[in-house]
Amino acid sequence: MSRTTLLALAAFASLPLAVACGDESATPSDGGSGGGDSPTTTTGDTSSSTGGTGGEGGMNNPPPLMRDNILGDVTWTVTFDEVAKAAGATDCTYTRHYEGVEDNSAKWFCPDCEVIFKSTVEMTEGLEDCFSQVSPDLAPLEEEWIGYGNGTYYRGTGIRMAEQGTIALDGTMGTVTHAVTMLEAPVGGTMEFAIAGAFTMGTEEGDPMNGFTPPATYTCGWPKADPPAYTGDYTVVVGQQMPDGLFKDKCDETVRLHDLKGAYLIVEMGARDCPPCQAMAGDEEAFIADMAAQGITVYVVTLLAPSLSNPLGETTKNMLDTWTNNYDLTSPVLADRGWGLTMFIDVFGDTVGYPSMAIVDPDLNVLEVQNGFGSFAEIEALITADAQ
Repeated sequence: MSRTTLLALAAFASLPLAVACGDESATPSDGGSGGGDSPTTTTGDTSSSTGGTGGEGGMNNPPPLMRDNILGDVTWTVTFDEVAKAAGATDCTYTRHYEGVEDNSAKWFCPDCEVIFKSTVEMTEGLEDCFSQVSPDLAPLEEEWIGYGNGTYYRGTGIRMAEQGTIALDGTMGTVTHAVTMLEAPVGGTMEFAIAGAFTMGTEEGDPMNGFTPPATYTCGWPKADPPAYTGDYTVVVGQQMPDGLFKDKCDETVRLHDLKGAYLIVEMGARDCPPCQAMAGDEEAFIADMAAQGITVYVVTLLAPSLSNPLGETTKNMLDTWTNNYDLTSPVLADRGWGLTMFIDVFGDTVGYPSMAIVDPDLNVLEVQNGFGSFAEIEALITADAQ
C-alpha cells in the first residue's frame, strides 16, 4: 500500500476522525525509506488489579483473580450533505455490540485510560444499508480495544487508542457520546456522525493481565533486573527512559523489557518477511561478539511481527523459534503486540519503516532512534563512545 494509507493509519492512532467514520485496518507494504520496509498502518505495567475481593482465601486457597467486564451497544447516526445525497447517499444508522474484558497487559495502547478492555464487536444493525455507505471497501472490525479515563472514551485496533468523545459513569453504567462533522463522504460531499451508546460494567473471574505476568526467573535464560514498576510516558524520546513492555518469548513466558536493564539494548521492531530485518538478524551475532570482545554486553531485542501485511497479528511461538534458529540468535526474540508501531509511528510519522529501532543504554535511557538498517557500524560507534 501507499504512504497515503500509512498517513491514514497514523491519524487513526492519534485522532478520533478515522475511527468515528469507519474502521481502518493496519496493512503494511514492502519498500520503505532509510533502508527499511514501510508499514501502511501499547507496555503493560507489571502491576495487576484484582477488580474485586474474589472471596476469602488463604495461602493454600488464594482468592481467584478478578477482572472488570463491559457489555453494551453504540450507535452511529450518519447525516450526509446535499452533495452526497445527490450522488445517492441516504441518512442512516448502524450499531455495534461490544462484549469486553479488562486487559491491563498493554498499557501503551492508552496510558490515560483507567481501565482497558479487549472487546469482541458485532455489527447488529445497519451493515448493508448504512456502514457500506460510510466504509464501502472495509469489513467491520470483529475486535477492538476500548477504554476510558478522566471522562474520556477511547477506541483502537492494536496501536495507540484514539479519543472518541466522553463517557459519563453512573454506578455500573457508562454512557458514551461523541460528534464528528465535515468528513469527506465516499461518494463526494460530506457526512457527519452523532455517536451514542451505553455500557453495563461488572466483574468476573479472570486475569486482568491476560497471562502477561513475568515469571520469577526466565526459562530461556534472560537476565532479570526486577526494576521498579514503570510509571513514565509511553513515548520514545532520546535522552529519556525507554518505555517498558510485556512480550511473549520462545519459551512461552512473559518477558518484561526493563528486566534487561544493565546492558546496552537495540530494541528493534521487525517483521519476518522484511529483507532489511533479515539482513540485520544475519549480522547480529557477529556484532554482539565484537562488542563482547570490547567488554560491552549488548542485547538486540527483536520485537517480531508476523508479516508486513499483518503487523498487528499474532506472532506464534513457532515463528519466534524459527526466526531464532534461522539466525542462531542469542538475544530475545519476542512477539511485538503492536508495541513497535505504537512507539515508532510517534517518532517517525509517515516515514516509519521496518526495521525501526532504539539504542538504549544500561540505565534504560534512549541514546538514539533509527529507521531502517544498513549496518551495525554506526550503532557500534555510538555504544563504544557512550561506554567510555
